Amino acid sequence: MKQVKHLGRLLGSVLFIILVVVAALTYWHPGTRTLQTEKQSNQRTHVRIVALGDSLTAGVGDQQQKGGYPGRLATKIRRTEHVKVTMHNYGVAGDRSDQIEKRLVTSQPMQHQVKRAQAITLTVGGNDLLQTLTQNVTISQQSKLTSQLTRAEHAYTKKLTHLLAAIRKYNPHAPIYLYTIYNPIYVYFANLPQITNAVDDWNATTKATVRHQKALYVVDINRALSVGQYKSITQQAKLKRAAQESNNGKLSAQNFQKQILASNTHDELNYYLSTADHFHPNAKGYRLMTRKLFAKMQAHPQWLEK
Repeated sequence: MKQVKHLGRLLGSVLFIILVVVAALTYWHPGTRTLQTEKQSNQRTHVRIVALGDSLTAGVGDQQQKGGYPGRLATKIRRTEHVKVTMHNYGVAGDRSDQIEKRLVTSQPMQHQVKRAQAITLTVGGNDLLQTLTQNVTISQQSKLTSQLTRAEHAYTKKLTHLLAAIRKYNPHAPIYLYTIYNPIYVYFANLPQITNAVDDWNATTKATVRHQKALYVVDINRALSVGQYKSITQQAKLKRAAQESNNGKLSAQNFQKQILASNTHDELNYYLSTADHFHPNAKGYRLMTRKLFAKMQAHPQWLEK
């Protein structure tokens, strides 16, 4: 019995020594130190980001006033990558694609910051589509609405191409992270496919337009922000039944006013959208946008590399 106990203690001591040696070799191995040093030496210590766009970049609807997704992104990068972040936010509420381009080509300070940026984020297209929908909201025939939207999509393709060319004129290499748009009124008109189809087609046009752009990555927020917390088929079916009772299958300016703009500010159905305007993301929505953007940036991290 004593021999067994002695053997057990001996084996335990040997295993302990082996573990210590392995740990020491792992820590002190030249290859390990080299990889750690190379990673640190290849990473920037200061990252400059330029956020271009409309009200989503401006942070409209953020009741916590943390700067929408740009402010949260800067904080996320600082905490995760341990680098200094300088964020320049050039978001202006209501801007269409051509207006964003005009601001860029006429503003030398804006051009200067775009030139220096290691990463560029962009929200665009929502106001271009909204302009078309506002002008044609009373169209009841899907074929006529589709015709109007098709013409608008062709025009938008040219405008988006010009905007991206302007950005690349000042910065040919920095990765561009482009958000899709979403349907802010889906939860109120879930029974009517016109707006959802228009948003989906608009996003498809955007993706087709930028398909061959180098170092441009699309950040898709359409479904996540459109359906909000109503993610399952069952939940969406219930939404459609409730919407049918409310709007009687009709999309009009009057229904829009009744269902959304005139509703109680505390009754926003989509937990990710602002109770102030029932349109823009709230703090929860901007956190979602930040997570999706940062995940895309981690997948394409050239902005962090020297």
